[in-house]
Amino acid sequence: MRRVTINDIARECQTSKATVSYVINGRYNKVSQEMVEKVEKAVKDLGYVPSLSAKSLAGRESNLIGVIIPQMDVGEKLVFDNPFYSEFLSGLEYYLRKAGCGVVLSVINKHNGFEEMIKKWNLDGAVVFGIDNDKMLDSLGKYRFPVLLIDSYITKTGYHRMNIRDEEACYEATKFLLHGEQEPIALVTGQYEKSGLLQQRVNGYKRALCEAGCEVDLSLIYQGDITHEYGMEAAEKILKRQGVNKILATADILAYGILNQLQNHGRKIPEEYEVMGFDDTYQSRNMYPRVTTVGQNILKRGEKAGELILKIIGGQQVEKENYMDFQIIERDTTR
Repeated sequence: MRRVTINDIARECQTSKATVSYVINGRYNKVSQEMVEKVEKAVKDLGYVPSLSAKSLAGRESNLIGVIIPQMDVGEKLVFDNPFYSEFLSGLEYYLRKAGCGVVLSVINKHNGFEEMIKKWNLDGAVVFGIDNDKMLDSLGKYRFPVLLIDSYITKTGYHRMNIRDEEACYEATKFLLHGEQEPIALVTGQYEKSGLLQQRVNGYKRALCEAGCEVDLSLIYQGDITHEYGMEAAEKILKRQGVNKILATADILAYGILNQLQNHGRKIPEEYEVMGFDDTYQSRNMYPRVTTVGQNILKRGEKAGELILKIIGGQQVEKENYMDFQIIERDTTR
């Protein structure tokens, strides 16, 4: 959707851009009260977003793309503790930089919403991670500019999205860990009741267990923050469970914590415990032991996101649903 500009407000009010600019900037002494009210109503009705950028006042493109990451569940912890984001953004920024665009990053929480970012910058569009509730989407939807949603499972239509097939990916990962056997598998994940993406992955885990004739033991699903620390905490609990020697994590950063804690207790990997992650971040390839994981080619996904958002901004034909491939990558933490 094209961004609303001062030109649109002027056209709606049948006045000049200068008059609209006076009203937006509070210079009411240069405009009649009737016109002030008319412009302010048009600003509200059309969803115009004032900007601190002078380019906004001229109605020109800024060549700035917003990257918005909701950070709702882990308090003050830094989002870039999870290498998934740094790799994705590396690919996104690289693609946009080659296209002559810059990136503005905002991590939002309940105290810092979309409005604070959007009002400060004359964004041509935004790439938004992990929105799953319609209320949050409604907040974003008030601003009429192009959006690409990443890893989002929403009920509303009309938005462009880019995902992998998360349910299928976790289904295949669980089947891989089962090795055709009927053994319990612990699942370490984030708080999936709050995340459509994680719900998809949990559903895939459950489906694979059911198909293999295994009991779905909900006490083997460990939920917490998606952090290295929670991976260690979950591993400590799993160590107390008899007969549970296979662990699937829904993010590599959780798998790193699990492996560290198991090794702190002297457990052998993969002879005593098999561990599998999800993402294939660069640490998975370089740490010891190298982590078996679900690869989603994060850098390539970032570049693809850059390509898609620029096409959306340019009014080109783009599918609403865009899926990237995944693959099981077998390394040293599974037999």
